[in-house]
Amino acid sequence: MESNKNLQHELYEEYNLRFDTLSDMEMVEVFNGQVNNGGSGSARMSYLSAIKYQLIKREIDFSETNGYSKKVILIDKKLIIED
Repeated sequence: MESNKNLQHELYEEYNLRFDTLSDMEMVEVFNGQVNNGGSGSARMSYLSAIKYQLIKREIDFSETNGYSKKVILIDKKLIIED
């Protein structure tokens, strides 16, 4: 079980290093890539956690997104559900 936690942490760190190089708009693309993605598992959880961390770090408001159910656009540091 400990090795699984280590792997999750390593993946989380790897994703964050990759996301650190992306612009805010590219992070929106990453977010939208997860819409209706039914995958699961520790790698996915690490990926989603890294996305959330990046949004918080960048001070992007994602409070209205309701998870990854709909694609979003970025307006004034806020993710808005795309019509």
